[in-house]
Amino acid sequence: MLRLPSPLPATSGSHATNGSHATSGSHAVRALLGCLALAGCLAVTACGVPPELEDPPATPTRAAPTPTVTASGPPSSVPTLPPSPTPSPTALVSCPGGRPSQDQVTALLRRSANLPRSGRVTFQTGPLCVEDWQYSVVTMAGREPLQAVTRGRPGNLRLVTAGTDVCNIPVRTEAPPALRSRACDAPPPVTGL
Repeated sequence: MLRLPSPLPATSGSHATNGSHATSGSHAVRALLGCLALAGCLAVTACGVPPELEDPPATPTRAAPTPTVTASGPPSSVPTLPPSPTPSPTALVSCPGGRPSQDQVTALLRRSANLPRSGRVTFQTGPLCVEDWQYSVVTMAGREPLQAVTRGRPGNLRLVTAGTDVCNIPVRTEAPPALRSRACDAPPPVTGL
């Protein structure tokens, strides 16, 4: 360790005979030490962080492709399931056996949809069936076509909705896709057909 001269003035036993000379020397040493300290601080801070200690710059990364696995066939130890029962139709088709009949749908519409009790009803479409849902379009003279969505078996038919726009919440959320598409996505029926 470097030992520096004391900044205290020289005493009578020291070699210096003039106290002012000792004081000015200590000021010079202090100034020199201050300059050295300042130069050391500047040297350390001016250089910055060495390149080997800096964080590497971020580079864009690409997701690795996921491998595709294909099966060559079912494992022999897995039992096969028996064939499922015939699936219910997924297309909107003419109701099998004519049930429900046009008369049954007309009677339901007269009871539940304020269809006038008198007057001739003509079916422009249907009834068309998918699962236990039915879709029909009926016309009467002097009125707009009336779309009807019904549900249930012919002996227990109930009205889901009827009107010029039948795309309501039950039809959108519960009806089979084929009926929902016909009721909600198809253009409305044209008057006079």
